[in-house]
Parts: sequence; C-alpha cells; structure tokens
Amino acid sequence: MKKLSTSLIKSVLIIFLCFLLTSTGHLSWMYHLMEQTTAELSYFISTVLGYALQAVGIGVFMVLLRQKRVSPRAVFVVSLVVYAACFVPAVIGTDLIKTIIFGSLLSMFCGVIAGYYLYYLTRYAPDNHRAVSFSVGYSAATVVSWMISIIGDGAIYYSGGVIAACLALTVMIIVTVFVKTSNKKEEPEQKTTQPQIKLKTLLLMACGLVLLFSLVNNIGFSFSESEIQSGLHPEFSRVFYSVGLLTAGFVTDKNRKYGAVCALAALAIPFIVLALNGERISTTVFWTLGYLAFGFYSVYRVMLFSDIAKEHDMLWLSGAGLMIGRVGDALGSEIYAVFSNNKTILVVAAGVLFVGAVFLFIKLFQSLYITASDNPKSEQEIFARFAARHDLSGREREVLRLLLEEKTNKEISDLISVSESTVKFHVHNLLSKTGCKTRNDLKNYYYINRI
Repeated sequence: MKKLSTSLIKSVLIIFLCFLLTSTGHLSWMYHLMEQTTAELSYFISTVLGYALQAVGIGVFMVLLRQKRVSPRAVFVVSLVVYAACFVPAVIGTDLIKTIIFGSLLSMFCGVIAGYYLYYLTRYAPDNHRAVSFSVGYSAATVVSWMISIIGDGAIYYSGGVIAACLALTVMIIVTVFVKTSNKKEEPEQKTTQPQIKLKTLLLMACGLVLLFSLVNNIGFSFSESEIQSGLHPEFSRVFYSVGLLTAGFVTDKNRKYGAVCALAALAIPFIVLALNGERISTTVFWTLGYLAFGFYSVYRVMLFSDIAKEHDMLWLSGAGLMIGRVGDALGSEIYAVFSNNKTILVVAAGVLFVGAVFLFIKLFQSLYITASDNPKSEQEIFARFAARHDLSGREREVLRLLLEEKTNKEISDLISVSESTVKFHVHNLLSKTGCKTRNDLKNYYYINRI
C-alpha cells in the first residue's frame, strides 16, 4: 500500500510541476510577443502555432517511445534542459524573429514534456485514481499560476524573476523524476480478446471524437490577446478551469461512463458562449464558462487514450488524446479568429461539428461499454483483470473473492487459515487500493467496473 501511495503522489507531483513550468513559460512568451507585435499576430503565433507545435512535440515523444531505442526518462530530462535553454531568449530577447523561433521551440518541447508525464501517469498511477491524479496536478498548477499572477499584477511575467522561477522548477522536476518510489517492474503485456481490426477502428473513432470535441470547444470559446490587453486576466479565469478539472476527475474515476457523458454534456457550454457573445455580459463570464467546460473535456481526452493505452499494452499511445486535442485547439482557434466577426458562421460550423461529435460519441460509447457488456468475458478473466488493475497481492485476491461471496471476516479467516485480524488487514488494503470506504462499496465498485 505504501508503494502504491508513493507512486500516486509522485504522479501528481510530476504533472503539477511540469504543467506549472510549461504554462508559466507559455504565458511569459505570449506577453513578450504582445509587447513586440500586433495582437492578431501574437495570437496566431502563441495560440495557433503554439498548439500545433505542442502536438508535434507529443508526437515526437510517442514515436521515440514506440521505437524503444531510448529511455523515456532520458528523453524527458534532455527536453527539460533544452526547454530551459530556449526559455531565456524566448521571454527577454528584443529581436522579434528570435522571440518567435525560441518560443516555437519552447512550445514543441512543452509537447515532449507533456508526452512524458502522460506516459508516466498511464504506467504508474492506479487505474481507479488516474483521472484524479491528472486533474489534481493540473488544477493545482492552475491555481498556483493564478496566485503568481496577482503578485504585482502579473509583473513576474515581465521580469527576470520568471527565469529564476522556471529554472528552479526545472531542477525540482529532475530531482522528483529520479526519486525512487518502488521496485515495481514494468507490467507484463495484457492480452486482449478484441481483434486488431476492432482496435484500429476504436482508435480512429477516438481520434475523430477528440478532434471534433476540441474544434467545437475552441470555435465556441476563444479569446484573442486584444481582449487580454483590454483587462481580461486569463490566469484568474483559469482558476475555474481547476473546478472543472477536479469535478471531472472525481466523476471519471468513480465511473468512466459518467465521465464520458459529462464531457459530452459540457460541450453545450460553447453554444451558450456563442449565443451570449455580444450581450452586456462581462468577457470574464465567457472565459469562466469556457474553462469550466474545458475541465471536463481535458480529463476525458486524456483518460480516453490513457485507458486504451493501458488496456492494450500500448503505452506510447498515452499522449495521443492531448496530441489530437492540440491539433483541434489550433484549428478551432484559427477558425474563430477568421470568422470572429460573423457569429452565424461560427454557430453553424460549431453545430455541424457537434452533430458529428455526438454521432461518434455514441458509436465509441457502445464499443467501449455496451458491446463489452453484451459479450462478457469469463468471470475468471474479469476477476483477474480487476485484480491486476488494482495491484492486488495473491492473498488480497483470495480475500476479495470470498468477500464477494458475502463471507464474514470470521468465515474468511477459517477458509484461508489466517487470523481474523489478518483478514481485517487485507480488507483494509483492498478498500485503500480501490478507493472504497466500506465492504458494500467495494462490492458495488467491482460489479460496476468489472468489464
């Protein structure tokens, strides 16, 4: 249990430090661009181009991870060093061309860094706490970013202090990565009964759905640097992003089906934003609504591919959800920028894409949850997969099997020839590893998540 808890904490800490580093770097670069060029050009470079380059970086990491020729941790550490080296000329240089070049490299290596922490999350975080690990790390970084921004009205982003802060974060990340948490070896390949053609179809549907979700979200909700210059503070508004993240994380870990449905429902918020745009309502309200919805979508796109990657022993796919999402973020932001003066076009485009998203969502939902229910695996395989997902020991598996048969602690102790206190110890570990509070909660959790 101690090893499991340490692994969970380390996953959260890595995500928190990495996202704080990359988001701070992106904001500093964006503000520096705004000082050197027009709002329209800085928006295109930092947002549209920046998102696209992040997708490239994640893709590079995925390719390296799939080839298995280099250590993922080595790639990560090198990326952190290069990121730190590019940071200085990207945020304090006076030459616009150099600011663009080094800032672009910053975005690309930001993608590589994201690829690593999503891989680490998928491989080491417990399945039933993976969404919460991601959402807690992201939301904590968002809140800290806001707290930094209120010091001197965001003056740190315009000073040399941000360089010292990012260098300190880089060192902290490297130290954290090399801290040993357990002797846990890489998990053996988990065989799947699904044919390869179905897996390919599943991946295509997942990619299409994440892309459509991202397009709808960004077409319905996007703000340019000109609005930021007029008084909007994205760091403060993104605090509401943390609320959406945390809510989505807990809901998704409780039940993946609920998390998926909530992500689809949250996609209606961009339509509200489009409908209200131009009304006598604060821009901050739009920003807040958008980030609340984006929290659900952010968790869903990461967990969708993280689950597929873990299920099929294809860990190199862990970052695919964020990669495809970044492509959609870039395209959606550009579409919004081009047609920002024509709300009708934006509403129609978002509506068509939303219909496509709903269609793909239903197909994917059926494939992931309903089809599997109609063709259940053997009870033995279901039990074995559940036990493997939660890292249960041999004795814990025995206790769980008897607990599911409604045996009391006394009956279990007699059947497996151990003391009743030992049975209580194993039951306590079972509850901790599955995140349940009572024996009834554990039984319900098993039968809900047994597919």
